[in-house]
Amino acid sequence: MTSLPTPRGASVLRAAALGGVAGLMLGGLGLLGLGVKAVFVPADCTGLSAQECQLNRETDRDLGRLQTLSGGALVALGAALFALTRPRPPSEPPSEPHDPSA
Repeated sequence: MTSLPTPRGASVLRAAALGGVAGLMLGGLGLLGLGVKAVFVPADCTGLSAQECQLNRETDRDLGRLQTLSGGALVALGAALFALTRPRPPSEPPSEPHDPSA
């Protein structure tokens, strides 16, 4: 038989989940920022030949796309974990029907 966690155990689990959510969100936002920068801001080609510059810019653009996608996935995962672990108000017991004739 499984038993419910104690209130202290539940709060520790919730705190650990909150730390995980914060890590996923911060990491995802960081990757999103780096990816957007790599996609929209061209690399500096000072001292490079035309072919080297083209290769550098194409590589930055492709890696930026991957970072943007991965960052978005991490943010979505963090949001889903937050939605699953947020505190819920206690459910109220169903009220008994009122009999007016009594």
